[in-house]
Amino acid sequence: MSERTVVVFDFDLTLTRWETASRFFKTLLRRQPWRIAGVLLALPVLVPLWALPRTRRRPVRFAVWMATFGRSREALVALAVAHADEVFAGPEPVFLAQGVGRLRQHLAQGDEVVIATGCWEPLARALLEREGLQDVPLVASTLRPFLGGWVSERHCLGENKIPMLTERGYPPPWRMAYTDHRADLPLLRNSEQWCLVSPGETCLRRIEQTMMTKAQIVSWRNA
Repeated sequence: MSERTVVVFDFDLTLTRWETASRFFKTLLRRQPWRIAGVLLALPVLVPLWALPRTRRRPVRFAVWMATFGRSREALVALAVAHADEVFAGPEPVFLAQGVGRLRQHLAQGDEVVIATGCWEPLARALLEREGLQDVPLVASTLRPFLGGWVSERHCLGENKIPMLTERGYPPPWRMAYTDHRADLPLLRNSEQWCLVSPGETCLRRIEQTMMTKAQIVSWRNA
């Protein structure tokens, strides 16, 4: 057992009710029809790429580039903050009450809690601030400029979470991990204990087969 009691939480659909970055970039596309038109014009190229696991992320990257084209980093950060304000003012809670409750329970116990997410860092931070979790360390994805828009620089997903957490001072093994997705199998392999949040059947089967043990499940999204 490690001496440190580091607990790693995934973010989207583990602490939140939806994929936060996806919702944000879709909102940016919808606000200006010419951006959607650009995505639609590229569909003959994007659809075949989506069909292959090796190239499946490229259509998503193109959509993010289209949503961010012509926008500075400062403008994007301002849009992320405004988006956080907008969704928090909406009728549906952004965060899962039981997930946030579990996170706060770990903090109260003296555990070191860190959130590792594929969400874009400024967006995840803005959302956490509005939930009163601004002091929880955050390791998140970054973007870099490319041909007038923005594309993924470091995506905090899957295997990438390991070095990104390590660089921030949270090397494995971790005492506990919470996630909803099988992409986090590398995280689970490096955690002494782990918990799945409302997993789908395919996700649950894949993780239990790989980890060769029954999963501990919490049904925060089904509550």
